[in-house]
Amino acid sequence: MKQSNLKNMIVLRNLPSNIVEEAIIILKTNKKIKQVEKIEKDKKIEKENFDKEDRKKDYVVKEAEILVSNYISRIEEKKKLKNINNKKNNKKYLKFRNYSIILSLIILVETIILLIK
Repeated sequence: MKQSNLKNMIVLRNLPSNIVEEAIIILKTNKKIKQVEKIEKDKKIEKENFDKEDRKKDYVVKEAEILVSNYISRIEEKKKLKNINNKKNNKKYLKFRNYSIILSLIILVETIILLIK
């Protein structure tokens, strides 16, 4: 099977929901985008003569939307935390590197002084 024929899919399981057991998300094909933008739809729903089944379907769809949005927001939070941790680790690395360079220079100067005497 060719890789190009496969679709980008995500399967969400073990969701904290009483109704939705598993969610399958199919992503669009990869496109180069300049800037990530959040698209919001107008959620104006006419509430005229909804049957109970229509209400249930609407409830299930809304709950699925909420679960997917929560999942995506958790992924984004993890990325932010990872970036923050990387920045902290880079600062620590630079401090340690500078400290080790200074100490090695001091040791080198002291050995030269001891050899001269």
